[in-house]
Amino acid sequence: KGDYFGTSAKAYFKIVPKGTSLKAATGAKKAIVFKWKKQATQTSGYELKYSTKKNLKSGKTVIVKSPKATAKKVTGLKSGTKYFAKIRTFKTVNGKKYYSSWSKVMAGTTK
Repeated sequence: KGDYFGTSAKAYFKIVPKGTSLKAATGAKKAIVFKWKKQATQTSGYELKYSTKKNLKSGKTVIVKSPKATAKKVTGLKSGTKYFAKIRTFKTVNGKKYYSSWSKVMAGTTK
């Protein structure tokens, strides 16, 4: 009760952008085209991680800086090889990146 003057308060919060999910992993010659559901409202871009191992150990990461993107062709892969991938969104605020949780893993095979 009563009036308070000359005080200040700080609020802390964590930014967690809405995630996305992989829709397709289409094999091409020494490449795979990964497609996902667009999440442009809370997103600065996407981070795609892929590997020949299902647990994605020693996997490679590709950054897609367009929030409107819905696909990425990953090239330079081995022919006839199964690759696994997962994706997450990120939001950049004041130079710092905040990430969503990772999507479920999806597999695709190169031609």
